[in-house]
Amino acid sequence: MKYLLFDADNTIYDFAKSENVALRAVFNEHKIPYVKENIDLYHKANRKCWDELEAGLITIKELQKRRMQDFFNLIGCKDDGIEAGMRYEYLLSENGFLIDGADSFLSLIKERRKSIITNGIAFIQKKRIAGTNTTECWDHIFISEEIGHQKPDKRFFDYVLKTLNLSPSDCLVIGDSISSDIKGAINSNIESVYLGLDGTSSEEATYSVNSYKELADLLLNL
Repeated sequence: MKYLLFDADNTIYDFAKSENVALRAVFNEHKIPYVKENIDLYHKANRKCWDELEAGLITIKELQKRRMQDFFNLIGCKDDGIEAGMRYEYLLSENGFLIDGADSFLSLIKERRKSIITNGIAFIQKKRIAGTNTTECWDHIFISEEIGHQKPDKRFFDYVLKTLNLSPSDCLVIGDSISSDIKGAINSNIESVYLGLDGTSSEEATYSVNSYKELADLLLNL
């Protein structure tokens, strides 16, 4: 029976909902209209930082300092973007939510051995997970900031496998990101499941499913 390695955000935990709460508050505090144009510009600045992090071009600390400041620069806001970024992270950490259906799914697989593998900032991820009362569901919560490498870097997965004392063939990676989860699994010779809750699929993953029911059915045989 495969050991399950779950991505966190947009796989089990509703990052978009957490982000909406935190981002709306920061925008309001800095008198930035919470409209699609500004939200899209923030996502552009944030995605650029995360892409550079996954490519090994910047550190997580640099990402923390840059993402909100880069956004402020895009919209011409003269406020302190670093301070606003810290405020955003605090608010993000205080608002953890499960994706609809994830609670029932976790109950279905409660006897399976499983861990979280997530790129992110440790205190934010831990508090968000704790806020959903699901910390005890996981054997380990592996976070890139603490490991020193991020998905899809093979060294991230090497650390996870060594800690769990497992080989690649023992495991199954489950996630929503082709660039980090699926590519990382491929880099480490681990089978993978792409979870496309939005109806998308991946030819690169070993398996693709579009719902927790499909995922639960698949896991019965793995």
